[in-house]
Amino acid sequence: MSELRIVAVASDLAQKVRESRLSPGYGHPVTAKVATGHGPCRHCLRPFVIGQEVRLLFTLNTFDGVAPIPQPGPVFIHEAECERYAEQAGYPEELLPFGAVIDGYDADQIVRRRETVTDGSQPAVIEQLMRDPMVRYVIVRDGKAGCYDFRVERREGS
Repeated sequence: MSELRIVAVASDLAQKVRESRLSPGYGHPVTAKVATGHGPCRHCLRPFVIGQEVRLLFTLNTFDGVAPIPQPGPVFIHEAECERYAEQAGYPEELLPFGAVIDGYDADQIVRRRETVTDGSQPAVIEQLMRDPMVRYVIVRDGKAGCYDFRVERREGS
């Protein structure tokens, strides 16, 4: 995945949500609860420690900045500050045990191909989807709940 970058929720957005307790762009109230599922946190891309960590649930347009049609949905971040996932780090290893729905989108925000992965082969599936010249970016979603986890894009110049 050297020519690809994993894009987690931006640090300034995560901090704004933590401080305001409002969903960016929508103003819906944020819900804070002890984690009952693995998540992951959409900022650090680490699974939550169930029963121990507090997570914030809020509405996010996960297509903001990459596509014109808003598609808001629920996402979680840690209530406590955490370090943003490094874009050059490849697929988050801690998420490999968790299934994922992987959608390859074209420039018109249409899903060109969808794969459901439950065997840890997420990086290979993403590489395969990104080989399609029509696929502009990939959205990785939770394999059970279907909510947004992160975006995968080609690196500049790739």
